[in-house]
Amino acid sequence: MKTKSGEVEQHIKDLEKKILEIGGSKLLTQKSKVDGLRLHIKLANDELTKAEVTKAKAEKDAAKYQATVARDSEALESVEEEVKDLEGQIEELETYISDLREKVESAQLAAENSRDDLEEIKTKLTGQEEVIAAFRQEEVRPTS
Repeated sequence: MKTKSGEVEQHIKDLEKKILEIGGSKLLTQKSKVDGLRLHIKLANDELTKAEVTKAKAEKDAAKYQATVARDSEALESVEEEVKDLEGQIEELETYISDLREKVESAQLAAENSRDDLEEIKTKLTGQEEVIAAFRQEEVRPTS
């Protein structure tokens, strides 16, 4: 069987050789052009296949990125709302702190005034004690 197929293949090669001899250089030129075109077609098909694969991957990536952008946009909105809430809380706290500062300053001023009043009262008390002490000494002295 191998010998028969080998003989047939050899016969085909011989026939191709005879055809080329009969056609001459014109046939060889045309065959060369056809072979070149077949190679170009094969290369173009390979490039087309690569391009289709690249396009499919790009479309898949684009869909994935769009989903990511949508998810991130929602997260951004949520964070922006939280920031607004926190800014409102900060404003409330700043107002509260400002009120507390005013109350502390008022209390400190009242404490200073109370100290001044206390010192004044102590001075008056000391003066009154001296008057009382002098009066008691007058009382205790024997009258002659």
